[in-house]
Amino acid sequence: MIQHRSYTQKVDVYSFGIVLWELITGLLPFQNMTAVQAAFAVVNKGVRPTIPIDCLPVLSDIMTFCWDSDPDNRPTFSQVVKMLEAAETEIMTNIRKARFRCCIHPTATG
Repeated sequence: MIQHRSYTQKVDVYSFGIVLWELITGLLPFQNMTAVQAAFAVVNKGVRPTIPIDCLPVLSDIMTFCWDSDPDNRPTFSQVVKMLEAAETEIMTNIRKARFRCCIHPTATG
């Protein structure tokens, strides 16, 4: 979209990968850049957010698949749903390792 190509669902798939990254990390991507700098880095330099080393590989794979630099290589949302459904047991079994930081609340100690 930034390159003035026709808008397709593949733009939304890329955005979904970013939202998934935000859920996992609890951070905003490209915090040290302006929106214009981030867009330039993504489009012209292939910059993507850094995936935490302790991220579940299945989630890492989904994000990187969604971020493919060639929109034609990105999955459809139907494929993303199938990947998430296939990974559901692994994600739920390893939720602490999955590190959905936005969903983890500190426990009260007394």
